[in-house]
Amino acid sequence: MSLVYPHFVALDSSTLGKVSRDFWSPEKQLREKARTFVKDLQNRNVFITLTLTHIIELLGPEDELLVKNRISFLRGLPFIAWLRPYGRIQFPGSIHDLLRHELHSVIHTAKCDWQSIIDHVRTDIWATGVGCELFVNDDLGWSMLQEYAQNLQRRGQYVASVVRTDPGNVKSLTIADSKKMPKRPKAERGSFTRQFATTMKKQLDQHGDKRLEATDLAAFDFANNMIKDIQKFEAAGGDPIQRMFEYYGIPQDLVTDEMSVEDIGQLAVYVKQLNLISKNIHPQTKVTVQEVPIDTLPSYVLQQRLAKIQEKAARVSGSDFGDGYIVPLILYADSVEVDKRTYEYLNQVQRSCPAIGSLMGHFFRSIDYAKIPDLCGIKA
Repeated sequence: MSLVYPHFVALDSSTLGKVSRDFWSPEKQLREKARTFVKDLQNRNVFITLTLTHIIELLGPEDELLVKNRISFLRGLPFIAWLRPYGRIQFPGSIHDLLRHELHSVIHTAKCDWQSIIDHVRTDIWATGVGCELFVNDDLGWSMLQEYAQNLQRRGQYVASVVRTDPGNVKSLTIADSKKMPKRPKAERGSFTRQFATTMKKQLDQHGDKRLEATDLAAFDFANNMIKDIQKFEAAGGDPIQRMFEYYGIPQDLVTDEMSVEDIGQLAVYVKQLNLISKNIHPQTKVTVQEVPIDTLPSYVLQQRLAKIQEKAARVSGSDFGDGYIVPLILYADSVEVDKRTYEYLNQVQRSCPAIGSLMGHFFRSIDYAKIPDLCGIKA
């Protein structure tokens, strides 16, 4: 018996949903189409490759029967692979696991450049099996995970939408400019908060995810929390801007007066991300942003390059948040399917950043999933 050499192909969650729908369709033609598709992938030794993001997106709908059918479809797949969690549990890992694998290679194996990091991580990034091993028959467990998935998706809609707004028109403001701005009197903060929330709601409605509910409450809560943070920085004494840097863990030696508010925000997000993923690294070691700068981990760099382009679009796409978690697989999988919009964005990334673009593997988009076996670049 010959050994099976697996080809790791990550499909778009919407494609998996369509195949699952047709797989259980009452129409014979659709059932045959879906089952022929699965068989064709099997003949090419293609392992449908999953991450936690795929699971969250597939379990996100509120239709319980739809979700149950999707789980049953995945359970019956002959070849599957999944992103191996850093902690080695038997379930698809997330983007945080991928970043942990990359961080581990940096701090414990002294891999310094992107290619070396990718080569090291790729050797042990995938777990393989059959669908029934991973998607066990446990209705209660999947029901609980479905609720978790729905909450995560709502959170993703909120985050992707808020990032698109700039109600204070401050993203391009430099630190030097902000130091020159007069301090707003406390008596004016109430009216400022209301105006800020009104502007933010308008921007959420115009540019945010269409599925985001209660944009007025989202805007008010954001504005109110912003004012509370400002009050907290002022109460700490000294320069409020310095207190803000300390609160977000931003080292002063990484900040220059020429940096914009947006630059500071991105650095703060990275510091938080680095703290999160480094907590579970073993052997345990303290990691600082000076030791692991923002451009160290290739998956994070690719994520941020994509996010920059996404933000230029007139409106958030419902898939933007999830796409940011799936796209780094392009550095590791044999082939990755993305939607039309992300496909164009990734071509822009390759043109604008050849250093990361040259490390990206095969990615493709499809209109009809029946054509995917040929589009993914794996021969039968």
